[in-house]
Amino acid sequence: MKFVVDGMLGKLARWLRLAGHDVSYIGDDKLPPREQDNTLLKRAELEQRTLLTSDLALHRRAVKNRVRSTFVRKIDVVPQLVEISNRIGRRMELNPENSRCPVCNGVLRMADKVKIKGLVPKSVVKVHREFWRCTKCAKTYWRGSHWKTIIQMASRYNRMVK
Repeated sequence: MKFVVDGMLGKLARWLRLAGHDVSYIGDDKLPPREQDNTLLKRAELEQRTLLTSDLALHRRAVKNRVRSTFVRKIDVVPQLVEISNRIGRRMELNPENSRCPVCNGVLRMADKVKIKGLVPKSVVKVHREFWRCTKCAKTYWRGSHWKTIIQMASRYNRMVK
């Protein structure tokens, strides 16, 4: 799935990327709100993305202009993921092999342990076997202490989704 996400849903954008979705996030731009809304609508239309917004007026404007849009009512990210899953009729899966970079939306690829030496702390290279690198920003990822949080969030999501 391809989404464009407004500035109020940045955490949701990162989690959708972790679930492997192509997510364009517009929120940290220094644009006035009206211009930001226009950018969101144009990108959704031109790139055939679904707009995700918690701004009811923007959602209504999108629908009026025949732009696919989902109004996100929930505040917490896990219920937001459930809400979107239910609307699109598709479950989210958190799998590093299918994830995108939560920072820039680039595609993650398995990285050879030898090639990432010097890019991450030596202690990380000693302890971990699998690494992923972003093809866009070159950020390196591994299943570190944050992985426990990801698993907990995924478990919570799986209990809630229909």
